Amino acid sequence: MKLHVGVIPAAGQGKRMGYLSNILPKPLFPIFDKPILHYVIDNMISVGIDYLVIIVYHQKEKIIEYLNKADLGVQIELVKPKFLPQGIAMSILNAEKYVDEPFMVILGDDLTITPSLNNLVSSFFTKNALALEGVVKETNKHILSSTCCVHLDSENRIIDIIEKPLNPPWNIRGCGIYIFRTDIFDLIKQTPLSKVRNEVEITDTLRLVAKLGKAYAEFINGINININTPEDLLYAWLAIRRFKKCQV
Repeated sequence: MKLHVGVIPAAGQGKRMGYLSNILPKPLFPIFDKPILHYVIDNMISVGIDYLVIIVYHQKEKIIEYLNKADLGVQIELVKPKFLPQGIAMSILNAEKYVDEPFMVILGDDLTITPSLNNLVSSFFTKNALALEGVVKETNKHILSSTCCVHLDSENRIIDIIEKPLNPPWNIRGCGIYIFRTDIFDLIKQTPLSKVRNEVEITDTLRLVAKLGKAYAEFINGINININTPEDLLYAWLAIRRFKKCQV
C-alpha cells in the first residue's frame, strides 16, 4: 500500500535562532541550496505523496511566496491554525478536515538525509499500526534531553516514550517523522496538556497509542537533525554538503 497524503506543521518561529528568525520563518531557514521545508517536501514526494497539507502561521506570506515560486509538482493546501493551546499535536489536528486516509507527518524543522523513507511506510502497513514514528540511535544525551527518547520491544513496538527527559533512560531518539491513521485525531483530542510546557505534545498522544499496543517505530536509514539552534543549522549545512559531495 502507498501513502498519498502528507501533513507538514510549518508554523514555527525559531526563537532560539537569533536574528535569522526576524527575517524568515523557521521552515525557510536555508540549508545549502534550499530551505528546510523544501527538503521535507522532497522526502514526502519520494514515498509517493501527491497531496500536502501545510500548517502555516508565522510569516506565512513568505512561505506562500516560496511555494508559489518553487516547482514542486505536488498539490498543496495551506491551512492557518485555529486551535489553542499550541503544540505539535494541536498543529496536526488542524489538518483533520483535509485528511481521510493514512498520512505522513514531517515537522517543518526536521532535516532527514536519506535515500528513502519507504521502509517506514512498509512497516506501518505491514504491522497494521495506528501510529509509527521514525527513530534513530542517539549517543548524545544532551540531544536526547532536548528531544525525546523511546523504549521499544523486539518487534519495534513502542513501549514508552518520554519528551525531553532530564536523564534519558534509553538511547533511541524519536524524530519529527510520523505516519498515522485518522484515528489519531480523536486521540489528540483526548491528550492532556503537558505539565511542563502547557501544550498538547504529540509524544503524549503516542503514549496513548502505545497503551493500545498500536504504536511502532522504524529506524531511519540516514541522518536526522532537529534544527533548534544555530549549531544545529551549521551541522545541517555540513551534513548536506558531505551528502552532495558523495553524490558527485
